[in-house]
Amino acid sequence: MLDFIKTNARLVIMLMVWVFFGMIQADIAALVVAATVVLLKKKKMYKELVIGFLFILVMSDNRQSFASFAINAKNMYIVLLAAFYFLDRKSFTFRNDYFKPFIPFFLFGAIALSQAPMANFGNSAMKTLSFVLLLMVVPAYFIKCFRMYGPQFLKDVILFYGCLFLVGVVLIPVAPNVVFLVGRFSGIYGNPNGIGIAATVLFLLIFITNKKFPGLLSANELRLMYLLIVLAILLSVSRNTMVSLMLFLLFARFYEMSLLAGFAILVAAIMAFELINNNIVQIVTALGLGKYLRADAIADGSGRALAWHVAWKQIQLQFYMGGGFAFDEWYFFENRHWLMAKGHQGGVHNSWLALWLNTGIIGVILFAIGLFRTFGKALARTRLSLPIMFAVLFSASFEAWLMGSLNPFHAVFVLLMTVILNDDQFSEDIEEESPVLIS
Repeated sequence: MLDFIKTNARLVIMLMVWVFFGMIQADIAALVVAATVVLLKKKKMYKELVIGFLFILVMSDNRQSFASFAINAKNMYIVLLAAFYFLDRKSFTFRNDYFKPFIPFFLFGAIALSQAPMANFGNSAMKTLSFVLLLMVVPAYFIKCFRMYGPQFLKDVILFYGCLFLVGVVLIPVAPNVVFLVGRFSGIYGNPNGIGIAATVLFLLIFITNKKFPGLLSANELRLMYLLIVLAILLSVSRNTMVSLMLFLLFARFYEMSLLAGFAILVAAIMAFELINNNIVQIVTALGLGKYLRADAIADGSGRALAWHVAWKQIQLQFYMGGGFAFDEWYFFENRHWLMAKGHQGGVHNSWLALWLNTGIIGVILFAIGLFRTFGKALARTRLSLPIMFAVLFSASFEAWLMGSLNPFHAVFVLLMTVILNDDQFSEDIEEESPVLIS
Protein backbone atom coordinates (compact mmCIF):
# COMPACT_ATOMS: atom_id res chain seq x y z
CA MET A 1 0.00 0.00 0.00
CA LEU A 2 2.87 2.37 0.82
CA ASP A 3 4.50 1.53 -2.50
CA PHE A 4 1.28 2.47 -4.28
CA ILE A 5 1.15 5.82 -2.47
CA LYS A 6 4.81 6.56 -3.24
CA THR A 7 4.53 5.54 -6.89
CA ASN A 8 1.30 7.48 -7.36
CA ALA A 9 2.15 10.49 -5.20
CA ARG A 10 0.81 12.97 -7.77
CA LEU A 11 -2.48 11.11 -7.94
CA VAL A 12 -2.82 11.02 -4.15
CA ILE A 13 -2.03 14.74 -3.87
CA MET A 14 -4.56 15.52 -6.60
CA LEU A 15 -7.34 13.67 -4.75
CA MET A 16 -6.43 15.35 -1.47
CA VAL A 17 -6.55 18.77 -3.18
CA TRP A 18 -10.07 17.99 -4.43
CA VAL A 19 -11.20 17.10 -0.91
CA PHE A 20 -9.49 20.21 0.51
CA PHE A 21 -11.42 22.48 -1.87
CA GLY A 22 -14.55 20.48 -1.03
CA MET A 23 -14.11 21.50 2.59
CA ILE A 24 -13.93 25.14 1.50
CA GLN A 25 -16.75 25.42 -1.01
CA ALA A 26 -18.55 22.76 -3.09
CA ASP A 27 -18.96 24.79 -6.29
CA ILE A 28 -15.30 25.85 -6.31
CA ALA A 29 -14.24 22.24 -5.73
CA ALA A 30 -16.38 21.04 -8.65
CA LEU A 31 -14.72 23.61 -10.94
CA VAL A 32 -11.27 22.54 -9.70
CA VAL A 33 -12.14 18.94 -10.53
CA ALA A 34 -13.32 19.91 -14.02
CA ALA A 35 -10.15 21.92 -14.68
CA THR A 36 -8.02 19.02 -13.44
CA VAL A 37 -9.81 16.58 -15.73
CA VAL A 38 -9.07 18.75 -18.78
CA LEU A 39 -5.40 19.00 -17.74
CA LEU A 40 -5.11 15.23 -17.22
CA LYS A 41 -6.50 14.57 -20.69
CA LYS A 42 -4.15 17.14 -22.22
CA LYS A 43 -1.19 15.39 -20.61
CA LYS A 44 -2.58 11.96 -21.61
CA MET A 45 -2.61 10.80 -17.98
CA TYR A 46 -5.40 8.28 -18.53
CA LYS A 47 -4.79 6.24 -15.40
CA GLU A 48 -5.16 9.31 -13.20
CA LEU A 49 -8.20 10.31 -15.26
CA VAL A 50 -9.94 6.99 -14.60
CA ILE A 51 -9.00 6.63 -10.93
CA GLY A 52 -10.03 10.24 -10.36
CA PHE A 53 -13.45 9.37 -11.80
CA LEU A 54 -13.78 6.34 -9.53
CA PHE A 55 -12.80 8.49 -6.54
CA ILE A 56 -15.44 11.11 -7.36
CA LEU A 57 -18.08 8.38 -7.55
CA VAL A 58 -17.11 7.18 -4.06
CA MET A 59 -17.16 10.73 -2.71
CA SER A 60 -20.61 11.29 -4.21
CA ASP A 61 -21.85 8.42 -2.04
CA ASN A 62 -20.31 9.89 1.12
CA ARG A 63 -22.78 11.60 3.48
CA GLN A 64 -20.30 14.14 4.94
CA SER A 65 -20.66 17.79 3.93
CA PHE A 66 -17.07 18.06 2.64
CA ALA A 67 -17.89 15.47 -0.05
CA SER A 68 -20.98 17.25 -1.39
CA PHE A 69 -18.94 18.77 -4.22
CA ALA A 70 -18.74 15.34 -5.84
CA ILE A 71 -22.47 15.28 -6.65
CA ASN A 72 -22.07 18.02 -9.26
CA ALA A 73 -18.50 17.08 -10.09
CA LYS A 74 -19.42 13.56 -11.23
CA ASN A 75 -21.92 14.93 -13.76
CA MET A 76 -19.31 17.29 -15.22
CA TYR A 77 -16.74 14.48 -15.15
CA ILE A 78 -18.77 12.01 -17.22
CA VAL A 79 -19.69 14.74 -19.73
CA LEU A 80 -16.01 15.68 -20.14
CA LEU A 81 -15.01 12.03 -20.55
CA ALA A 82 -17.67 11.67 -23.23
CA ALA A 83 -16.53 14.85 -25.00
CA PHE A 84 -12.92 13.62 -25.08
CA TYR A 85 -14.06 10.22 -26.35
CA PHE A 86 -16.19 11.53 -29.21
CA LEU A 87 -13.98 14.46 -30.22
CA ASP A 88 -10.63 12.66 -30.03
CA ARG A 89 -11.43 9.44 -31.88
CA LYS A 90 -7.79 8.89 -32.86
CA SER A 91 -7.02 8.06 -29.22
CA PHE A 92 -9.78 5.43 -29.11
CA THR A 93 -9.41 3.48 -32.34
CA PHE A 94 -9.66 0.06 -30.66
CA ARG A 95 -12.72 -2.19 -30.34
CA ASN A 96 -15.25 -1.14 -27.68
CA ASP A 97 -18.34 -3.33 -27.81
CA TYR A 98 -19.52 -3.38 -24.20
CA PHE A 99 -22.55 -1.15 -24.80
CA LYS A 100 -23.87 -2.84 -27.95
CA PRO A 101 -26.11 -5.47 -26.26
CA PHE A 102 -27.80 -2.61 -24.37
CA ILE A 103 -28.64 -0.43 -27.40
CA PRO A 104 -32.32 -1.55 -27.52
CA PHE A 105 -32.57 -0.75 -23.80
CA PHE A 106 -31.04 2.71 -24.35
CA LEU A 107 -33.53 3.45 -27.14
CA PHE A 108 -36.50 2.36 -25.07
CA GLY A 109 -35.17 4.31 -22.07
CA ALA A 110 -35.29 7.43 -24.25
CA ILE A 111 -38.87 6.61 -25.24
CA ALA A 112 -39.81 6.08 -21.57
CA LEU A 113 -38.80 9.70 -20.94
CA SER A 114 -42.18 10.65 -22.36
CA GLN A 115 -43.75 9.13 -19.24
CA ALA A 116 -41.60 11.07 -16.76
CA PRO A 117 -43.40 13.51 -14.43
CA MET A 118 -42.68 17.09 -15.45
CA ALA A 119 -41.21 17.77 -12.01
CA ASN A 120 -38.65 15.03 -12.63
CA PHE A 121 -38.14 15.34 -16.40
CA GLY A 122 -34.79 17.15 -16.27
CA ASN A 123 -33.31 14.71 -13.77
CA SER A 124 -34.75 11.78 -15.72
CA ALA A 125 -33.16 12.98 -18.98
CA MET A 126 -29.80 13.47 -17.25
CA LYS A 127 -29.96 9.99 -15.69
CA THR A 128 -30.81 8.45 -19.06
CA LEU A 129 -27.81 10.13 -20.67
CA SER A 130 -25.45 9.23 -17.82
CA PHE A 131 -26.51 5.56 -18.00
CA VAL A 132 -25.77 5.47 -21.73
CA LEU A 133 -22.40 7.17 -21.22
CA LEU A 134 -21.44 4.82 -18.38
CA LEU A 135 -21.82 1.76 -20.59
CA MET A 136 -20.56 3.36 -23.80
CA VAL A 137 -17.71 5.67 -22.77
CA VAL A 138 -16.30 4.39 -19.48
CA PRO A 139 -15.33 0.92 -20.83
CA ALA A 140 -13.34 2.68 -23.56
CA TYR A 141 -11.22 4.43 -20.93
CA PHE A 142 -10.68 1.15 -19.11
CA ILE A 143 -9.47 -0.48 -22.34
CA LYS A 144 -7.26 2.53 -23.08
CA CYS A 145 -5.60 2.04 -19.70
CA PHE A 146 -5.22 -1.72 -20.31
CA ARG A 147 -3.36 -0.96 -23.52
CA MET A 148 -1.21 1.81 -22.05
CA TYR A 149 -0.33 0.37 -18.65
CA GLY A 150 -1.07 -3.34 -18.95
CA PRO A 151 -2.04 -5.34 -15.83
CA GLN A 152 -0.36 -2.71 -13.63
CA PHE A 153 -3.46 -0.57 -14.16
CA LEU A 154 -5.63 -3.19 -12.46
CA LYS A 155 -3.19 -3.45 -9.57
CA ASP A 156 -3.27 0.31 -9.08
CA VAL A 157 -7.07 0.40 -9.13
CA ILE A 158 -7.30 -2.41 -6.58
CA LEU A 159 -4.74 -0.82 -4.26
CA PHE A 160 -6.51 2.53 -4.67
CA TYR A 161 -9.69 0.95 -3.30
CA GLY A 162 -7.59 -0.71 -0.61
CA CYS A 163 -6.45 2.75 0.49
CA LEU A 164 -10.06 3.95 0.66
CA PHE A 165 -11.08 0.96 2.77
CA LEU A 166 -8.03 1.47 4.97
CA VAL A 167 -8.90 5.14 5.56
CA GLY A 168 -12.30 4.01 6.82
CA VAL A 169 -10.72 1.54 9.25
CA VAL A 170 -8.15 4.07 10.50
CA LEU A 171 -10.94 6.57 11.21
CA ILE A 172 -12.77 4.15 13.54
CA PRO A 173 -10.97 5.31 16.72
CA VAL A 174 -10.40 8.85 15.41
CA ALA A 175 -13.83 9.82 14.06
CA PRO A 176 -16.32 7.00 14.69
CA ASN A 177 -19.30 9.23 13.88
CA VAL A 178 -17.90 9.67 10.38
CA VAL A 179 -17.50 5.98 9.56
CA PHE A 180 -20.40 4.46 11.52
CA LEU A 181 -24.11 4.86 10.90
CA VAL A 182 -26.67 3.52 13.39
CA GLY A 183 -24.02 1.26 14.88
CA ARG A 184 -22.84 -0.24 11.59
CA PHE A 185 -19.60 0.51 9.74
CA SER A 186 -19.92 2.50 6.52
CA GLY A 187 -16.31 3.61 6.04
CA ILE A 188 -16.10 6.54 3.65
CA TYR A 189 -19.13 5.26 1.76
CA GLY A 190 -22.59 6.66 2.41
CA ASN A 191 -24.04 3.80 4.45
CA PRO A 192 -23.30 0.24 5.65
CA ASN A 193 -25.09 -1.32 2.68
CA GLY A 194 -22.97 0.81 0.37
CA ILE A 195 -19.65 -0.44 1.69
CA GLY A 196 -21.12 -3.95 1.56
CA ILE A 197 -21.81 -3.64 -2.18
CA ALA A 198 -18.38 -2.06 -2.66
CA ALA A 199 -16.80 -5.04 -0.87
CA THR A 200 -18.73 -7.44 -3.13
CA VAL A 201 -17.66 -5.97 -6.47
CA LEU A 202 -14.10 -5.33 -5.25
CA PHE A 203 -13.73 -8.93 -4.10
CA LEU A 204 -14.90 -10.17 -7.50
CA LEU A 205 -12.45 -7.84 -9.26
CA ILE A 206 -9.54 -9.02 -7.10
CA PHE A 207 -10.46 -12.68 -7.58
CA ILE A 208 -10.61 -12.39 -11.38
CA THR A 209 -7.44 -10.28 -11.54
CA ASN A 210 -5.53 -12.81 -9.45
CA LYS A 211 -6.76 -15.65 -11.68
CA LYS A 212 -5.86 -13.85 -14.86
CA PHE A 213 -2.57 -12.35 -13.70
CA PRO A 214 -1.18 -14.57 -10.93
CA GLY A 215 1.62 -12.81 -9.08
CA LEU A 216 0.46 -9.33 -10.09
CA LEU A 217 -0.57 -8.75 -6.49
CA SER A 218 1.95 -10.03 -3.97
CA ALA A 219 0.89 -12.47 -1.26
CA ASN A 220 1.00 -9.67 1.33
CA GLU A 221 -1.06 -7.35 -0.87
CA LEU A 222 -3.68 -10.04 -1.38
CA ARG A 223 -3.82 -10.78 2.35
CA LEU A 224 -4.22 -7.10 3.16
CA MET A 225 -6.93 -6.56 0.55
CA TYR A 226 -8.92 -9.60 1.67
CA LEU A 227 -8.46 -8.59 5.32
CA LEU A 228 -9.84 -5.11 4.63
CA ILE A 229 -12.80 -6.57 2.74
CA VAL A 230 -13.58 -9.07 5.52
CA LEU A 231 -13.32 -6.31 8.14
CA ALA A 232 -15.69 -4.11 6.14
CA ILE A 233 -18.20 -6.95 5.79
CA LEU A 234 -18.08 -7.94 9.46
CA LEU A 235 -18.26 -4.38 10.79
CA SER A 236 -21.02 -3.33 8.40
CA VAL A 237 -22.95 -6.56 9.11
CA SER A 238 -23.99 -6.69 5.46
CA ARG A 239 -25.98 -9.91 5.13
CA ASN A 240 -26.42 -9.26 1.42
CA THR A 241 -22.64 -9.18 0.90
CA MET A 242 -22.06 -12.28 3.03
CA VAL A 243 -24.53 -14.34 1.01
CA SER A 244 -23.43 -12.90 -2.36
CA LEU A 245 -19.78 -13.81 -1.79
CA MET A 246 -20.61 -17.20 -0.30
CA LEU A 247 -22.64 -17.93 -3.44
CA PHE A 248 -19.75 -16.82 -5.64
CA LEU A 249 -17.13 -18.89 -3.81
CA LEU A 250 -19.39 -21.96 -3.73
CA PHE A 251 -20.25 -21.81 -7.42
CA ALA A 252 -16.72 -20.79 -8.45
CA ARG A 253 -15.31 -23.95 -6.91
CA PHE A 254 -17.65 -26.20 -8.89
CA TYR A 255 -17.70 -24.27 -12.16
CA GLU A 256 -13.90 -24.30 -12.26
CA MET A 257 -14.13 -28.09 -12.13
CA SER A 258 -16.66 -28.31 -14.96
CA LEU A 259 -19.86 -26.73 -16.24
CA LEU A 260 -21.72 -29.93 -15.36
CA ALA A 261 -20.57 -29.80 -11.73
CA GLY A 262 -21.53 -26.15 -11.58
CA PHE A 263 -24.97 -26.87 -12.98
CA ALA A 264 -25.47 -29.69 -10.47
CA ILE A 265 -24.66 -27.45 -7.49
CA LEU A 266 -26.95 -24.76 -8.95
CA VAL A 267 -29.87 -27.20 -9.03
CA ALA A 268 -29.07 -28.31 -5.46
CA ALA A 269 -28.89 -24.68 -4.31
CA ILE A 270 -32.29 -23.88 -5.86
CA MET A 271 -33.82 -26.90 -4.16
CA ALA A 272 -32.32 -25.93 -0.80
CA PHE A 273 -33.21 -22.24 -1.06
CA GLU A 274 -36.88 -22.56 -0.09
CA LEU A 275 -36.05 -24.70 2.96
CA ILE A 276 -33.35 -22.29 4.17
CA ASN A 277 -35.43 -19.20 3.38
CA ASN A 278 -38.39 -20.46 5.42
CA ASN A 279 -36.20 -21.25 8.42
CA ILE A 280 -33.50 -18.58 8.20
CA VAL A 281 -34.42 -16.86 11.48
CA GLN A 282 -34.30 -20.14 13.40
CA ILE A 283 -31.02 -21.10 11.72
CA VAL A 284 -29.13 -17.90 12.59
CA THR A 285 -30.59 -17.93 16.10
CA ALA A 286 -29.50 -21.53 16.66
CA LEU A 287 -25.99 -20.57 15.51
CA GLY A 288 -25.89 -17.82 18.14
CA LEU A 289 -25.80 -15.11 15.46
CA GLY A 290 -29.32 -13.80 15.91
CA LYS A 291 -28.34 -10.49 17.47
CA TYR A 292 -25.33 -9.90 15.22
CA LEU A 293 -27.24 -10.63 12.00
CA ARG A 294 -30.31 -8.72 13.21
CA ALA A 295 -32.56 -11.78 13.03
CA ASP A 296 -35.56 -9.72 14.12
CA ALA A 297 -35.31 -7.72 10.88
CA ILE A 298 -34.69 -10.63 8.50
CA ALA A 299 -38.36 -11.45 7.97
CA ASP A 300 -39.14 -8.09 6.37
CA GLY A 301 -35.68 -7.59 4.89
CA SER A 302 -34.88 -4.65 7.21
CA GLY A 303 -37.87 -2.72 5.89
CA ARG A 304 -37.42 -3.82 2.29
CA ALA A 305 -40.73 -5.71 2.25
CA LEU A 306 -42.59 -2.41 2.65
CA ALA A 307 -40.51 -0.76 -0.09
CA TRP A 308 -41.12 -3.68 -2.45
CA HIS A 309 -44.85 -3.63 -1.72
CA VAL A 310 -45.05 0.12 -2.41
CA ALA A 311 -43.01 -0.25 -5.61
CA TRP A 312 -45.12 -3.14 -6.87
CA LYS A 313 -48.33 -1.19 -6.21
CA GLN A 314 -47.03 1.74 -8.28
CA ILE A 315 -45.78 -0.58 -11.03
CA GLN A 316 -49.38 -1.67 -11.71
CA LEU A 317 -50.12 1.90 -12.83
CA GLN A 318 -47.15 2.04 -15.26
CA PHE A 319 -46.69 -1.61 -16.05
CA TYR A 320 -45.32 -1.45 -19.60
CA MET A 321 -43.54 1.89 -19.94
CA GLY A 322 -42.54 2.95 -16.43
CA GLY A 323 -42.01 6.56 -15.43
CA GLY A 324 -38.63 7.27 -17.01
CA PHE A 325 -35.14 6.97 -15.53
CA ALA A 326 -34.88 8.03 -11.87
CA PHE A 327 -38.64 7.75 -11.38
CA ASP A 328 -37.99 5.33 -8.50
CA GLU A 329 -35.85 7.94 -6.70
CA TRP A 330 -38.39 10.70 -7.31
CA TYR A 331 -41.36 8.58 -6.23
CA PHE A 332 -39.78 7.41 -2.98
CA PHE A 333 -38.57 10.92 -2.20
CA GLU A 334 -42.05 12.35 -2.75
CA ASN A 335 -43.46 9.74 -0.34
CA ARG A 336 -40.59 9.81 2.14
CA HIS A 337 -42.58 11.18 5.09
CA TRP A 338 -45.20 8.46 5.36
CA LEU A 339 -42.61 5.81 4.44
CA MET A 340 -40.39 6.99 7.31
CA ALA A 341 -43.41 6.93 9.62
CA LYS A 342 -43.78 3.25 8.74
CA GLY A 343 -40.10 2.60 9.45
CA HIS A 344 -38.62 2.70 5.94
CA GLN A 345 -35.81 4.97 4.77
CA GLY A 346 -34.18 5.07 1.35
CA GLY A 347 -35.35 3.76 -2.00
CA VAL A 348 -36.79 0.60 -3.48
CA HIS A 349 -33.76 -1.59 -2.53
CA ASN A 350 -34.14 -3.81 -5.60
CA SER A 351 -32.56 -3.22 -9.02
CA TRP A 352 -35.26 -5.10 -10.92
CA LEU A 353 -38.17 -3.28 -9.28
CA ALA A 354 -36.31 0.00 -9.84
CA LEU A 355 -35.92 -0.93 -13.52
CA TRP A 356 -39.59 -1.79 -13.71
CA LEU A 357 -40.63 1.49 -12.10
CA ASN A 358 -38.40 3.43 -14.49
CA THR A 359 -38.77 1.61 -17.81
CA GLY A 360 -41.66 -0.80 -17.35
CA ILE A 361 -41.67 -4.51 -18.10
CA ILE A 362 -40.37 -3.79 -21.62
CA GLY A 363 -37.30 -2.08 -20.19
CA VAL A 364 -36.71 -4.91 -17.71
CA ILE A 365 -36.75 -7.45 -20.54
CA LEU A 366 -34.45 -5.39 -22.78
CA PHE A 367 -31.98 -4.75 -19.95
CA ALA A 368 -32.00 -8.44 -18.98
CA ILE A 369 -31.28 -9.42 -22.59
CA GLY A 370 -28.33 -7.01 -22.68
CA LEU A 371 -26.99 -8.23 -19.33
CA PHE A 372 -27.31 -11.93 -20.14
CA ARG A 373 -25.78 -11.43 -23.59
CA THR A 374 -22.83 -9.73 -21.87
CA PHE A 375 -22.42 -12.62 -19.44
CA GLY A 376 -22.82 -15.05 -22.35
CA LYS A 377 -19.89 -13.43 -24.17
CA ALA A 378 -17.89 -13.45 -20.94
CA LEU A 379 -18.55 -17.18 -20.53
CA ALA A 380 -16.49 -17.78 -23.68
CA ARG A 381 -13.55 -16.27 -21.77
CA THR A 382 -13.99 -17.76 -18.31
CA ARG A 383 -16.27 -20.20 -16.52
CA LEU A 384 -16.17 -17.87 -13.55
CA SER A 385 -18.59 -15.61 -15.43
CA LEU A 386 -21.51 -17.69 -14.18
CA PRO A 387 -20.58 -17.50 -10.47
CA ILE A 388 -20.05 -13.76 -10.94
CA MET A 389 -23.50 -13.51 -12.51
CA PHE A 390 -25.14 -15.36 -9.60
CA ALA A 391 -23.43 -13.12 -7.04
CA VAL A 392 -24.31 -9.93 -8.91
CA LEU A 393 -27.93 -10.93 -9.50
CA PHE A 394 -28.35 -11.74 -5.81
CA SER A 395 -26.69 -8.52 -4.65
CA ALA A 396 -28.74 -6.42 -7.08
CA SER A 397 -31.95 -8.03 -5.82
CA PHE A 398 -31.52 -6.36 -2.43
CA GLU A 399 -30.09 -3.00 -3.54
CA ALA A 400 -30.83 -0.89 -6.63
CA TRP A 401 -27.18 -0.27 -7.54
CA LEU A 402 -27.35 -1.99 -10.93
CA MET A 403 -30.02 0.51 -12.02
CA GLY A 404 -27.81 3.44 -11.01
CA SER A 405 -25.45 5.04 -13.49
CA LEU A 406 -23.05 7.18 -11.45
CA ASN A 407 -22.78 5.24 -8.21
CA PRO A 408 -19.46 3.80 -6.96
CA PHE A 409 -20.51 0.17 -7.54
CA HIS A 410 -21.78 -0.11 -11.09
CA ALA A 411 -18.55 1.37 -12.47
CA VAL A 412 -16.47 -1.32 -10.73
CA PHE A 413 -18.79 -4.00 -12.11
CA VAL A 414 -18.29 -2.52 -15.60
CA LEU A 415 -14.51 -2.61 -15.03
CA LEU A 416 -14.74 -6.25 -13.94
CA MET A 417 -16.69 -7.26 -17.06
CA THR A 418 -14.43 -5.16 -19.30
CA VAL A 419 -11.41 -7.03 -17.92
CA ILE A 420 -13.00 -10.37 -18.80
CA LEU A 421 -14.25 -9.33 -22.23
CA ASN A 422 -11.04 -7.56 -23.32
CA ASP A 423 -8.24 -9.83 -22.13
CA ASP A 424 -6.60 -9.40 -25.54
CA GLN A 425 -6.11 -5.65 -25.15
CA PHE A 426 -3.63 -5.39 -22.29
CA SER A 427 -0.86 -4.00 -24.51
CA GLU A 428 -0.79 -1.10 -26.96
CA ASP A 429 0.83 -3.09 -29.76
CA ILE A 430 -0.60 -6.56 -29.20
CA GLU A 431 -2.20 -8.33 -32.15
CA GLU A 432 -5.72 -9.79 -31.99
CA GLU A 433 -5.61 -13.17 -30.27
CA SER A 434 -8.00 -16.02 -29.65
CA PRO A 435 -9.94 -15.77 -26.37
CA VAL A 436 -8.00 -17.04 -23.37
CA LEU A 437 -9.97 -19.18 -20.92
CA ILE A 438 -9.51 -18.17 -17.30
CA SER A 439 -9.71 -21.33 -15.26
